[in-house]
Amino acid sequence: MFGLISLPYEVLSNIIDNISFDDAFNLGRSCKHFKYLFTEESISKTIVQTKVRYSNEALAAMTVGGGNARALRRVAKRRDALATANPFVVATIGFCDAYLYCKGVLCYTLDDKLRLLNLHHSAQDELVISIPGLLTQALSEIGDHSRGVFQVLHYSDKILSCLYKSSGPESTAWLIAFHLGTRGILIVHELESIDKIFVRHNKQYLYYGTHSEIGTDGNRKWVIQGYDFKTRKWFDQKIHLPDMVGSEIGSTICFEFHKDYFYALSNQTSFEVEEIDWTSFYHCIRFPLNSPCKALLEKTENKSMWRRQHQEGPIDDRWTNLRLDEDESSGRLRIVEARKEWYLGSSRSQRTYYTTDIIFPKLEKDDELHLNDLPTASSSDSNFASPSISWAHASQSASTSASSSSSASTASSSNTASTDTSNTTASHPSEDMDISELPDVPLLRLLRKDDHPHHIKPPARLPQNTHPGNDGSSQPTFTLAKSRIRTYYTSCSAFLDLVDDPLPTDWQGRQRLRLRAGSRSLGPPLTYMNGRKQGLLRPPSSDLDIALAEMYRVPEIIYWPASQNPEPSLRNKHVDAIYRLMNPPSHLGNVEGTADERSMVYVTGARNEPQALIFIAFDPAIKLAGLKRWGGLCRKGVGEGPHIDGRATGYAAEETGLKGDTYVDVDERDRTVTVDRKGKGKERVRCSDIAVMQSCETVDVHDRVAFPGSKVGVGLRRNAWAWKERAMYQDINLGYYFGMEHVG
Repeated sequence: MFGLISLPYEVLSNIIDNISFDDAFNLGRSCKHFKYLFTEESISKTIVQTKVRYSNEALAAMTVGGGNARALRRVAKRRDALATANPFVVATIGFCDAYLYCKGVLCYTLDDKLRLLNLHHSAQDELVISIPGLLTQALSEIGDHSRGVFQVLHYSDKILSCLYKSSGPESTAWLIAFHLGTRGILIVHELESIDKIFVRHNKQYLYYGTHSEIGTDGNRKWVIQGYDFKTRKWFDQKIHLPDMVGSEIGSTICFEFHKDYFYALSNQTSFEVEEIDWTSFYHCIRFPLNSPCKALLEKTENKSMWRRQHQEGPIDDRWTNLRLDEDESSGRLRIVEARKEWYLGSSRSQRTYYTTDIIFPKLEKDDELHLNDLPTASSSDSNFASPSISWAHASQSASTSASSSSSASTASSSNTASTDTSNTTASHPSEDMDISELPDVPLLRLLRKDDHPHHIKPPARLPQNTHPGNDGSSQPTFTLAKSRIRTYYTSCSAFLDLVDDPLPTDWQGRQRLRLRAGSRSLGPPLTYMNGRKQGLLRPPSSDLDIALAEMYRVPEIIYWPASQNPEPSLRNKHVDAIYRLMNPPSHLGNVEGTADERSMVYVTGARNEPQALIFIAFDPAIKLAGLKRWGGLCRKGVGEGPHIDGRATGYAAEETGLKGDTYVDVDERDRTVTVDRKGKGKERVRCSDIAVMQSCETVDVHDRVAFPGSKVGVGLRRNAWAWKERAMYQDINLGYYFGMEHVG
């Protein structure tokens, strides 16, 4: 250490430039001499803007032109909180009939009102919207459809998109988008189909898709349409994706905006089960948001997007989770997939997280030079159908349009946006292999003419892109029904679950939700142990299991809150209060939720009445007004002893009376729960950055109750449909803040 301390500032700065963010922060924690690494603004700016420049904290610091030291500490605290399942906030946010949590904004319905609360910004007020008032404002013919179903679809950039479906024998569905700031209605669009509808938008463009087009092979395909908020017009084309297999968003397919592109990703290769097959691939397409045309659509190639070999073992598809994740350091979009596998024929199934880079074929020089000069696709493009009309259509016209667009899309060649799917496979004719490229095994004798096998020599799996979870051999596992939220954080190499873990002595199995985290960290550099190269750096083993054991240090799985004593009279009252907060005694069961990069939200309670909304935050800057500070907090901050991460740890052992006899659940370390086979194939819990609505709100547009609170932006009576109110969580006043009084 003396050698590092004596180094000139310029040399130390060069060292910091060549180590990771976590190493730089840990160096600052090693002694007082290096404390300036996360307190001095100029060097903190270098670390933040080079190592985590695409994190929300770095982007916020760049926007305001300062606060990099604070941003650095926030990133470090957030990552540590996620990896150790040690949140900063737990609170009851409200009660709802249905909800959506997206981009840090909670949108939830209660009775006939929609409420929006920005949790990432610790908002003290929430916007309240009268659903009947909104529909009356948006739909001139609402009187003909007095009752219907309302559902929130997506939120981003102060724009909310929602779906309204009228009731009755001739029901009609509308896509409605409006701006929360101006209260302006941006889109009112009649939909031909709402089958598995999704919406993605930013402040400039909106795209929605449905799984509604019927291909010539009889399978349903995705069709997408875009809207430009600036020109207030729909694009001239619908985008057909006949070769994108998969219908379960978040499990087999996902759609996202990233920078100026629309991405679609699938982990499926064929609409039908291939009896003879060797290899599975990811399939990804993208196109510019401002020009959804065939000429600008890019597709990945199988050779660059290997997923797995089927011989690696069977998969429990109920646990599969698929999403696109932006790397905080490079800004690149990556695939993150969770799979539960019986790897290489193991008798135990194991959940593993895989990270894969997305590689698109490089453009030719001529194409690259003229790419910006290409016009948007015209209606004559054989791969795109004409746009649908926003307002009322005759059902016969809609059917004819869908049929013609399907025919046009399936008749196109493989190098266009819509590929030939007559063989019910997503592989392109140009990529089809001849028999000589398949492995020389007896199984080839069973190959038939209508089979479409896929095979490449599998590349080596990289340890840094593979994170195995617990296989149940040494620590407990949980069934799918008990794993309510499952997510993975690439920034800190940690998986975080919300699990229902009843006390082993509770024969009734009452709900006891806890956080469960497993992480890993890089070990010391690998060196040769003997010979002429002794002491020199060496590469990891070519065997994946050995390489993982060599490169990483894996601590025991962490649970939070701490274990309870089964005897109520012996329990710690402060820990017990957290359990009651996470498991409201009056609202138990039917737990569903979602998580983003710094928080999670879940609902619990009976489905036939409002459910409790529970919020857990891992960002120290999220401080909801009025929350209690958890008792017995040590007020040490960054750079002081064990509380260097800025988080108070609560009561010390001496204060709680737990010193020397801390309770641990019976068999908690050794208990193993096998996979519950009840409902196999039907039970599924999704986990993604966007929560699926738990239910839809039935509204009566003629049920006009008095608007409470102070109305804002109200003009005529017809426009009086939105106002602000004090956030519901302030009136509920149930929650704890576990951090320091001041962030940073």
